[in-house]
Amino acid sequence: MKILIIRLSAIGDIFHTFTILPDIRKVFKDVQIDWLVDESFVEVAKLSPLIDNVIPIPLKKWKKSKLSYLPNLIKYKKSLPKVNYDYIIDTQSLIKTAVLSKFLFNGDIYGLDRNSAREPLASLFYDYKYNINQDNIAVIRLRGLIAKIFNLNHNLREFNFEVKPKPYLPNFDSKYILFLHGTSKENKKWAIDNWVDLSLWIISNTDKQIVVTHSNDSEYQFTQDLKDKLNSSRLTVIDKLKFAEFVDVVKHASLVVGVDTGFTHLANLLHIPTIAIYQASDPNYVGMLESDIAKNLGNKESKVTSPQVISCIQRILLEQ
Repeated sequence: MKILIIRLSAIGDIFHTFTILPDIRKVFKDVQIDWLVDESFVEVAKLSPLIDNVIPIPLKKWKKSKLSYLPNLIKYKKSLPKVNYDYIIDTQSLIKTAVLSKFLFNGDIYGLDRNSAREPLASLFYDYKYNINQDNIAVIRLRGLIAKIFNLNHNLREFNFEVKPKPYLPNFDSKYILFLHGTSKENKKWAIDNWVDLSLWIISNTDKQIVVTHSNDSEYQFTQDLKDKLNSSRLTVIDKLKFAEFVDVVKHASLVVGVDTGFTHLANLLHIPTIAIYQASDPNYVGMLESDIAKNLGNKESKVTSPQVISCIQRILLEQ
């Protein structure tokens, strides 16, 4: 049995899609699972121990020269091993991913129908199409698709999630609260004054360290500004890490406070107590799976305040 998963990007979406892999392996004990991903996210896809082969595709490079897109695609197809897949599952339901599924690979293609797909025309390329309620968060939608494809009857809110982090040995106490402040979109960021207020409360009312990290110049500047404003030994700034190392930092946090970013979703999927801050998106669609230890705050119309986050932390700490 050979199955190909199509999920090109991005970090959070790839993590969400990892939740379907245990479902597939429950159905087929002897199965090869391959995964097509944009080469920019290869290291993320490789974090799952349940994927046999990660297949990178350099789509972003091709975009720089639109005239060479088709020749590059043809050349890329010739470089792929000839595999006949039993199932090709397009988890994105975009015209782009549907075309890639049809053009590059051999096998029946499974995806969403025109009423469910993000881009309805994508469904024209599928051999088998399914209607999935879109008024749910990503994990429920994805696992719902797999449940229909393989005729599974299980609780979509209860799932297994596996990643293989690279051990990272920090020089700080293991009782730490991780701040995930970085995001690619400015309107998703939480103002530094809110982070300062939250930090001061944590320092005054708990025994926990605060940990922040950075992956670019802007995020580095944030960590330095926060460090200057707090002037506290309870704040630890970690230098830029590899994906697998950062997963280990997330995995060992006692609590995570994060904006709408992929690693906030990772914390939730790892069942780490997590508070997600939404400033520019709808958590009913892109939010975490909520529980006693996981809370989505805010939306497009309602900005999140530091007292709201503090109140959530107090409730979660009482549960621990």
